[in-house]
Amino acid sequence: MESEILGAGGVGLELATIATPFIAALFALVITLMFKDYATKIAKGLAFKMNPAFKEGDKVILDGERALIVKIGNTETVFGINKNGGEFDGDYIWRYVPNERIPSLKIEKIIFDATPMQNEHKITQNGHKIDTLSKGEK
Repeated sequence: MESEILGAGGVGLELATIATPFIAALFALVITLMFKDYATKIAKGLAFKMNPAFKEGDKVILDGERALIVKIGNTETVFGINKNGGEFDGDYIWRYVPNERIPSLKIEKIIFDATPMQNEHKITQNGHKIDTLSKGEK
């Protein structure tokens, strides 16, 4: 039986040979987890972008605030909001929302803006029509 004693270089080479597959597996795991997160963000962004109920330029109510969908991107969506009250009263801001948070937000689409400030003429016309119909006139 031949006894073999390894020198420092031989021990280092043996350790490198043993550790290389573990380091490669760890590196692959990290890359896979990073890709999974990025793929999830893109998938949720595409799902929101392809949703026929919402598109860029729509007026919505975002968590109780009136907002405008400015841009639906692959990883985040931009909402424009007019601030009312407080320090930023009257300021127009952009709120950047990561697309993975979109399902957890309360977003309501404004179909008809019934505020007199923006639709005073239509509301007046509808009021006159209701009055004439209630009187039995055509």
